[in-house]
Amino acid sequence: MTRKTDECLRPWDAFIAPTERIDLARASGRIAASTIRQYPPGIPEIIPGTQYSPDVIKSLESAHAAQAKIIGINMAADRKVDVLKDLGRQAEKLDIQVFESRSIDGSTSDEIADFFRTSFSAAPYYHFAFHESEPLDSLPPTLDFEAYAVSIALTDPEKRKTCQDALRSVAYEKAVHANASADLSSIILPKGFHLWTDKALCRKHIKDRLSDPGYVTLVRHKDTGKLLGLLHSRMGTVRRIFQSEEWSDPLLFSTYSDAKKLADAKQFFEKVDYHFGLKPNDPIMTISAQVLAPEIQGGDVFYQMIKPMAELISPQHAALPLLSEISLHGTAHVLNTSFTDRIVFGVLKNTHPLVYCSQMNQALFLFTSEKKHWHHALRKAARENLEYRKQYFISHHTDNKHVKVRPNGPLGLAVFAIKDIPAKTRIAVFRGETYRSTSAVNLPEIMRDHAIQVGPEEFVFGYKGLAHCLCHSCDPNCGIRNLTEIFTIRDIAAGEQLSWDYRCSENSDWVLETCLCGSERCTGTVKNFDSLPREIKAEYLAKSMVSEWIRENI
Repeated sequence: MTRKTDECLRPWDAFIAPTERIDLARASGRIAASTIRQYPPGIPEIIPGTQYSPDVIKSLESAHAAQAKIIGINMAADRKVDVLKDLGRQAEKLDIQVFESRSIDGSTSDEIADFFRTSFSAAPYYHFAFHESEPLDSLPPTLDFEAYAVSIALTDPEKRKTCQDALRSVAYEKAVHANASADLSSIILPKGFHLWTDKALCRKHIKDRLSDPGYVTLVRHKDTGKLLGLLHSRMGTVRRIFQSEEWSDPLLFSTYSDAKKLADAKQFFEKVDYHFGLKPNDPIMTISAQVLAPEIQGGDVFYQMIKPMAELISPQHAALPLLSEISLHGTAHVLNTSFTDRIVFGVLKNTHPLVYCSQMNQALFLFTSEKKHWHHALRKAARENLEYRKQYFISHHTDNKHVKVRPNGPLGLAVFAIKDIPAKTRIAVFRGETYRSTSAVNLPEIMRDHAIQVGPEEFVFGYKGLAHCLCHSCDPNCGIRNLTEIFTIRDIAAGEQLSWDYRCSENSDWVLETCLCGSERCTGTVKNFDSLPREIKAEYLAKSMVSEWIRENI
């Protein structure tokens, strides 16, 4: 990527562009993809989108020689920095074509399977191998397997965990900074270890998936023909997709004979019906594979891959519901949740969530319009993620505008009035997916810690929104109505903290062992509505501050 001296990009353009790590000494003239700063004073020397110059490199070298603290680069070790890839005009280097999946021939199917297998063995998935003691715990190809085998034999669980965490950390660091993918065929695994994806099995299952009606986008390098990207969308019944994806068995591609089918089909179908209203024989669309080689990873390539598929898909397929497994973290998580309307945890036994749209064309809509509209949606998702990391909630139009979230010592975050608020005013609404109590144990811990009960066996789980920042009090100034809406039960003065009694919606066996509210009538622990003294129950009911589901079941 040859650029003029002192050229800069907008940080957003640098954010979505493919990147690579190179030595600082070779970075002059390249566009930065990360931030580097000296501390003190903490002012960045370089930020995403700016260009490395000889002066910047000299400044960092001088600061290191003076033993200054430099954040964003390890000057004492690898001295590598993240920069935009030197690909020239990326769109001109790539050949992107979409095919109906049933038209893919045998040799191309095998090529797709091999690319799929190799890609998922690399960062950020590391699905290369596993040990029999932890079948769902994938291990990277850069791991010291002999040392890991020794760690497994340690009888002290704390020492075993410490040792394995250290070995993993070194392996992940090697994998991220490796210049090329490891030769998977040359790695000999010790006894007890198994490949996550067997080559022959992978080819067999990919061929089977391609036999379903669907679409495949292939990204190749125009000059070499090398396969660099894959997107496979296919149609099948809920039952068919469950049985042929890793939804029924995360180790579907492994030859490990003792691997258990971790997902119970009956429970899976019940959860899919409960969350999405889908029956086992209902047709759906799913994204079966979505992979980009490291050298072309970036948001714009993702757009270029999906757009031709969105334009080719038949109206019958576009009108079907979309249900797809996605990763827990990373760019792929942000991209997939940006264009779907629901994310649900706890349906799959491998802990990965499912994303859902009532019609696939809803998820594809922005890819059929101008790229600027797609960029706008992606920017919005990126901003929300940043806002959540900063404040642990994302504001919503139902949030009251006269309150502010602030730190509150041991209580963490709390909500305070910034203006006088009259009684019976809505403050916030709990937003999230509804789950049955039987499946709540599968949810991420942060969701379990931010839940309210809305029925005898039903809970709303979530962690984004103002409502989840409201603290408990045994002498509250707010109550709950309409199952999820927090409202004031009296006039609130500016500066006053808003709180509600969690027992006004809770009547399960959940217990908050230590109450920190500090009110005069603090009960010490927070249990359920039935545990409240008779006079407090009567007071809460008289003020209509108890959830309807409890009042209906008294």
